[in-house]
Parts: sequence; structure tokens; C-alpha cells
Amino acid sequence: MSGMENTNSFNYFAYASNLKKSTLEQKTGSKIQNFVQGRLLDYGFRFNFKNTEGSARANIIVSESEDVFGAIYEIENKYKEGLLSTEPGYRIINVIIETETGNVPALTFISDQDDENIYPSKDYLKSITEGAKEHKLPQEYLEFVISMSK
Repeated sequence: MSGMENTNSFNYFAYASNLKKSTLEQKTGSKIQNFVQGRLLDYGFRFNFKNTEGSARANIIVSESEDVFGAIYEIENKYKEGLLSTEPGYRIINVIIETETGNVPALTFISDQDDENIYPSKDYLKSITEGAKEHKLPQEYLEFVISMSK
């Protein structure tokens, strides 16, 4: 058996509203115990995914000169389908996240949508900023995210 078959959980890299632990727990129905701050290299954070009501949702794009900060959550496999169903229009990709203790493989969401001149709702942005503060993401990065919302 490979290592993946021996485990009953997976690592999920959150970079937007799912940064907020209570939001992610509500979406998955799971009580999340383990998480750590991390950074996804060579990707950039964007508000370029258009919701059905017209506001923007966060997304990541490949960008060699940028990094995306977030949190890695360990989630039980039984909650995986529930998590996937909460993010319509996104697909899941495998990524390597840099942490203080080394590189960690994880899953994260990405979309091929690339809409311009759209902005997040105040509530959505608040969820992202609260999650960023919860995980003590760098202040400069948080300011960058906020600047993209205007």
C-alpha cells in the first residue's frame, strides 16, 4: 500500500473565505483540529471568478513572480465530497505548500475563469480578512488582498 492509502485524511490549502476555520467547518460539517500557515509559490491571488449574482470570488492563477499565503487544513476523507460540492466552477489541483517545517503536499481550488472589473461582496471580503488574521498571515499580504477588492 502507498502512503496515501494508509491515511484517512487529506491536506487542503485554503486561501480565501475557507481560511476562516469556522467557515470551513460549517461547509464540511467537520471539526478541524490540525492546521498550519503556508505559502503557495509561483501562483497569484485574484478576484476574477464571477458569482452568479455578479460579485467576485477569489481564485489563484499561475504567476512565477507571486506567492499566495493561506492555511493548510487536515480534513478527514469522509468530508472531501462535501467540500468539493461547496465550490462549483472550481476544480481541485495538487500543490506543494511551503511551511516553516518543510514542504507539504495539499489540494486546493482553482478556476479557469478570468473575469475583470469585478469585486467581492463586503461579507465575502470580511470572511477572507478574518481568516487571514486568524492565521496571522503577513500584514503586507493582507493589505494586497484588500487592495484588489476595490
